[in-house]
Amino acid sequence: MLIYAWPLLETLFSEVLTRDEWLMLFDNVFTNHPSFLLMVVVAYAMSARGPLMQCVELDDFRYFYHHRNAVDVRRVLKEAYRLMEATPEDIHPRGSLEDFKPLTVGQYPVFNKYPKFIVDYQVQERERIRQEELDYMRQRQVSLEMQKETARKQQEEEAWYRQQQLLLDAEEKRRRMIQTEEQKLVDQRKRLYAMNREVKLKELQLLDAARRKFLHFQKQQREAELRRLDDEVQRKALMRDQETETALEEAEIRNLELELQKKMFEQELFRDFATAGQQLRTEQDMHRKQAELEERIQQRLRDAERERQVEIRKQLQENLAKAAQQNIEAWAQNEFEYRRRVEDLERETKGVQLAKTSSENRQLEREVHDLMMQCQEKREKDVEDKQEELGEQKHLAAQADRRRLEFVEDEARIAQEHGKSMTEDALYASRKQRLGQSYLNNTTQSSAWNTLQTSTDPESSVSLERSSRTFDKQELALLNEVRRLRQKLAIENRNKKPPVNYDST
Repeated sequence: MLIYAWPLLETLFSEVLTRDEWLMLFDNVFTNHPSFLLMVVVAYAMSARGPLMQCVELDDFRYFYHHRNAVDVRRVLKEAYRLMEATPEDIHPRGSLEDFKPLTVGQYPVFNKYPKFIVDYQVQERERIRQEELDYMRQRQVSLEMQKETARKQQEEEAWYRQQQLLLDAEEKRRRMIQTEEQKLVDQRKRLYAMNREVKLKELQLLDAARRKFLHFQKQQREAELRRLDDEVQRKALMRDQETETALEEAEIRNLELELQKKMFEQELFRDFATAGQQLRTEQDMHRKQAELEERIQQRLRDAERERQVEIRKQLQENLAKAAQQNIEAWAQNEFEYRRRVEDLERETKGVQLAKTSSENRQLEREVHDLMMQCQEKREKDVEDKQEELGEQKHLAAQADRRRLEFVEDEARIAQEHGKSMTEDALYASRKQRLGQSYLNNTTQSSAWNTLQTSTDPESSVSLERSSRTFDKQELALLNEVRRLRQKLAIENRNKKPPVNYDST
């Protein structure tokens, strides 16, 4: 309503119509009912429906109703008359408005139907103006107070700026002093770093010299070890050749001895045919020689066992030497790793000293100390492991020596028992021989002749020959067994494997 109707009613169409159009309009207004003016407002809006539908801004509507537009007044009047006729009576403004009345002659009639909202509006305007004046006075007072406060704050700000300037000057002076001290500290650190660098270079030179010396010593030790191993190999090869030659010579000598013994046994057998006493002595000699042969076999076995124990002891000694060498190498490697770790920690400590405080430096020193203690504990543990390994090897060597002693004692006990039994047999044979001799002395000449004839009987000679063959077979079997044992010992000595890690040293 305020946009579409009130601007037209407020100006009575004077802003939107020309003079002639306005006169034409009000001729029709004064000749009709007062509600016709309202119908004209509606007809004007309906006639300008197209332009109004294009407006989207409030300022466009206000401009349209306060300026002249291309609207036909006759068409507006025609539309107004149509609305007057077509509007129903229940909503027609004719029922709420009175007709025009003529003025009285001489003076204007009393008019008390002036719009109340206009009067109230003027009162409100006066009150608004008075309130604005009061607000203006208050704002003026506030402005004066703000000016005073601004001046006071400006003075305080100037004083604060002067104080800040003094503080800045003092701070700049302190900063220059700190820079001077820092420059002195940097120069001192540079000198200290140069000294540390020289010390580290000297230490590296000493470490390099020690490393070269250790490598030279290790090289000499390896060369000496190789020479010793070469000598050992040559010595063992020579011993093997000598043992082989000795075994062959002993076998030949033993064959000759056995042949000689065989001939002697044959001669003795022929002699035993004469007397029974000779037969008993021959049997005793056979038992004695068999015992000597067994003793020789046992002696050979003991010698072979002793040589095996010597080889085992040599191997254990070589293992001990290798363990000592490995311990030296492990110590050198641990020492090198320890040195490298200490150098890394020192470099890390130098880098941290540039950014951290003295408390952190003490913490790093404690860490370095802990690492050094760990390295020391590790080295001690390695030494303990090596000592335990050496103790185990010594224990194994002691067990081997104990087994060897037990074997020798058993062999000695068996030999003693065998010798005792042989002695008892010899005593028994001697007693039997004495009894037989006394019996022979008491017999007559005829009995001796008969005995001699019986001993020379063909059947007796056959039995003696059979006994001789049996003895020869037993002797050959015993010789073959001895030869087989010697060959077995020679093959074991020849095929004996070298000790572990022999080539690596």
